[in-house]
Amino acid sequence: MSIILFRTDRGTEGGAQKSLPKGWWIENRLFTEWRLTWYGSGVTFVYIVVLGSLLLKGLWIIHTDGSIAKSDFGYIWVSGNLAQSSDPTRIFDNSAFSAAQIALFGPDVWPLIAHFVYPPTFLLFAYPLGLMPYLAGFAVWMVATLALYQGAIYAIIRRPVAVILALTPCPVLINFGLGQNGFLTAGLVGLSLAFTESLPWLSGIFLGFLTYKPQFGILFPFALLASRNWRAFVSAVATSVVLGVTATIAFGYQGWVSFIYALFNRQADLGEFPGWHPPLVSIFGFLQSAGASASFSWTVHLAAASTAAVTICAIWTKPIPHPLKAAALCIGSVMVTPYVLGYDLCILSVAVAFLVKDALSRGFLPGERAGMLMCWAGLIFLMAPLITVTICLVLFFLLARRISTFRWCQTVAKNCEMKGFAGI
Repeated sequence: MSIILFRTDRGTEGGAQKSLPKGWWIENRLFTEWRLTWYGSGVTFVYIVVLGSLLLKGLWIIHTDGSIAKSDFGYIWVSGNLAQSSDPTRIFDNSAFSAAQIALFGPDVWPLIAHFVYPPTFLLFAYPLGLMPYLAGFAVWMVATLALYQGAIYAIIRRPVAVILALTPCPVLINFGLGQNGFLTAGLVGLSLAFTESLPWLSGIFLGFLTYKPQFGILFPFALLASRNWRAFVSAVATSVVLGVTATIAFGYQGWVSFIYALFNRQADLGEFPGWHPPLVSIFGFLQSAGASASFSWTVHLAAASTAAVTICAIWTKPIPHPLKAAALCIGSVMVTPYVLGYDLCILSVAVAFLVKDALSRGFLPGERAGMLMCWAGLIFLMAPLITVTICLVLFFLLARRISTFRWCQTVAKNCEMKGFAGI
């Protein structure tokens, strides 16, 4: 999650600052734009050094002997490679899919996902990668999806420092290390929400592409219906149908059968095959790691997810600023799905970007930027599911605080400007 936290009281000195709490003054000194630029650049440089070191040691992308190092991107590349072959239905043949991965990584690769688990619409992204050599495909995939993610952040906050700070969360490093699709998911979520009001048809198109990973789009239709944004809703439905039909024609109907099979044929901990336990960072994942039974874990998770869904729909029906609605939907999208992994948490960067966008126009609440910084630091400990749950709850608290303050200002003081929140 990016800590895009700017000073909004430039030019206020002396008496103007003395009226604010001491902690507020310290925050303004620490979170100036030029300081954040240096902070973000420093963290990004460390990430580059870490990845460069792993590459030189043969622990990332390619081994020292020239063989391909196992990474999650191999699953994506193999999917695209089989998709552009003369018989694309081999993607959904478990033995053919496993053999292709073994041919790429060698016989000792483990764990090996032996079947295609995504909707066939994902192949529309993977197909062009299969036309390239593996290393070229890896580079194109990471650059293209990172650009989409960065573009979403910039569409929300049009400041270069926002783009720099979006590189600093720990999930960014995880995405590069694994070659995963977290940037793609966060980019589609961010761009869809960035254009929901100004260009609803374009927003719906981005949302339609998000159906490649449907667990993160569950709340979007409900939010759009609650806000009566019919154009974005219709656009999303139309895009989803077009993509689904296109994938079916291009790769065969077997893709949908494979997806449904993979969706329901999982282990109790949602693992794709016996012996592999996915490091889920959801409420469900936390309860499973704590030793709770599957039935209890599902009950608690579904209760929390239902509460989050109702809350977000209620927020989207209210006349509150769109950035706060968008932040709520981003946080809720992470909380409602039981299957969320560390690299997916780039979505929280989008949530924070929307919170900061609202703060840049109305002012930061005391302690708000420090709270966001603590959440960012907490992401370093992603392997503990409780950390992610706590971060989401803290962000929801910050969001609720902003919403309640905004509504208080509207109710009690019609012309209240939320600049600085002095005296609140």
